Amino acid sequence: MKNYTTYLITTLLCILSGIANAQQSLPDSLNKIAVTVSNDSAAKLYVQLARHFLSVNPDSVVVYANKALKIAPANSVAVGDANIQMGNYSHMSGNMDSAIYYYTKAQTHFKKINNEKGIGKVYQSFAVVKQSMKDYQGALNDNLQAIAIYEKIGFRKGLTMAYMGAGNNNKFLGKKKEGAVYFFKAMNNAYSLGDSAFYYQTMAEYASLKYNMGEKDSAVYYFDKSIPYLERNNFRYNLITAYITYSDILIHEKPVNDELVRKYTFGSLTISKELDVKDNLQYIYGQIGLYYVYKNKPDSVYYYMALSKAMADSLCVTQNMEILHETQTKFETEKKDLQIKNQSLELSAQEKENEAKTRMLLIGTLGLIAVGVFAVIAYRNFRKTKRANVIINEQKERVEEQKGEIEKQKVMLEVKQKEITDSITYAKDIQSAFMPNEDIFHIIHPDAFVYSKPKDIVSGDFYWFYTEAKDGKPGALRHCAVADCTGHGVPGALMSVICSNALNEVVVNNHIHQSDKILNETRKVVKRNLKTRKNQERKDGMDIALVSINYETLELWYSGAYNSAWVCRNGEMIVLAADKQPVGVFENETDFTQQHLQLQKGDVIYLFSDGFADQFGGVHGKKFKYKPFRELLISIADMPMKDQQSKLNEFFEGWKGVYEQTDDVCVVGIRV
Repeated sequence: MKNYTTYLITTLLCILSGIANAQQSLPDSLNKIAVTVSNDSAAKLYVQLARHFLSVNPDSVVVYANKALKIAPANSVAVGDANIQMGNYSHMSGNMDSAIYYYTKAQTHFKKINNEKGIGKVYQSFAVVKQSMKDYQGALNDNLQAIAIYEKIGFRKGLTMAYMGAGNNNKFLGKKKEGAVYFFKAMNNAYSLGDSAFYYQTMAEYASLKYNMGEKDSAVYYFDKSIPYLERNNFRYNLITAYITYSDILIHEKPVNDELVRKYTFGSLTISKELDVKDNLQYIYGQIGLYYVYKNKPDSVYYYMALSKAMADSLCVTQNMEILHETQTKFETEKKDLQIKNQSLELSAQEKENEAKTRMLLIGTLGLIAVGVFAVIAYRNFRKTKRANVIINEQKERVEEQKGEIEKQKVMLEVKQKEITDSITYAKDIQSAFMPNEDIFHIIHPDAFVYSKPKDIVSGDFYWFYTEAKDGKPGALRHCAVADCTGHGVPGALMSVICSNALNEVVVNNHIHQSDKILNETRKVVKRNLKTRKNQERKDGMDIALVSINYETLELWYSGAYNSAWVCRNGEMIVLAADKQPVGVFENETDFTQQHLQLQKGDVIYLFSDGFADQFGGVHGKKFKYKPFRELLISIADMPMKDQQSKLNEFFEGWKGVYEQTDDVCVVGIRV
């Protein structure tokens, strides 16, 4: 659904700055400063005031923009910025010709003083006007011009908005994939700048586009992340589109979630009415009617479908009135042209007198109509402004009342957060004390790397190794494993200590060195240690890939619980598949199996948990998966092991991008 009104208002309020959300004390503060500084600085402050009032009291935009124009030096940036604000005011008032006039003046000025940033801002302003006139290709061209300028001069804040505009332009042109690329760029840019407001606003638009592209799961993921932020911060224009699209998703789910569907459908209806955004009402009424079809309530279905039809008829009447107005304007223009031609003819005095009377009557009639329309518009604007001021004052009082309590809660949360972080950091120190030392690992496996990246401070993934030393040197048979314990964070870390100690008990204390027997005996120890006081077995444990390597004969023995081991040889990957059972409680448990492989010099053995392959990221926000992970390892297998570790980290961070880390990650590589 093409929600032009929501897009246009949001865009106008966001271009050039975030001042539209400033505190009410901003105008007074800037006014006081303006009288104490140079004309150039004062003019720039008045431009900021004009920008601020665009969303609070639009009539004040003209006042402050004109103040800026009166005192700004001829070569000041403020001259161009003030004309942009005049254009924004004209645009919001529906006067497109006036808006284009002021934007053109701004463009001429910025070119004259060779200010590329200003030229880019004008291109964005033109794009918004063309978007409202449904010239989507023209709007896209202007946004691309702005992007080229901003990328050249490094104006990243402007890039965020220009990317957003290009995303919307492509969406309305039906180029959904191109639109998704630009929305994703806008999200990444806003995230890197720390602009939470625009990050989540763009994310909601991106989610709507994902749904239109048929990627429902991706849309739900982004809506679940963005809608709570938009609700907390009262971004109501953005919530309209988000609510409508999410309702579409939920209505077609089986079974229908009544609570969420009602929240989003009636929520979008309430906000649209409060903000007087009528473009969406026909669709929303139809959406509610469809909901009641699924609820088998024919009376409600009829009521809301009737409202939807009435709104469609109303929109049709509005469109017909616009056509009638255009026809009348064309008629008046043609009539005036005819009168000009007739003036060149020799008419009788009576004909000229009749013509003058007709003209005066027409002008008088049009004048009366114009006065009447102006009076109605002025009265409506007065009522809206008065009502808005009452609401703002009430909200201000409530904010002041809650401010002290919020500050108090903020301090308490910061204290609690620090206590929790300190506790987890201490837990990491404890976990590290139980885990093997990486320096010793490199003595036992000289040509190897360990890439470990916990989701939180502590990890449920761990690596383990052991060999029986002979004459102060590592023995020929050397074990290595990567394990993924139940959970992550502190619970996962506790499980890792239990499982690591179980491996030590079986191998170090009981001298068991056959890979399948190691896992069988370790399972017994883990199950014994996890029994509750009521002698119940907890369904916790670990997935693991364990290899035993004889460095003299170049033989490898492997046993695994869900986690496979891979051996890269001459650009191909040998897969050693795991048994489909964990090291822990399992309903149909069997003995673990052992596989044997004759290694060759230069083979690289990879052991890993599922964290790398399960990470969400990339342009489409999907899992990385095992096939691309295998291809990545093949592509880096010939590199030095330390370089492989760096390459894995670089790729992982690039793939993850703005997404949260999904799980703990642990990858070990060993070259023989």
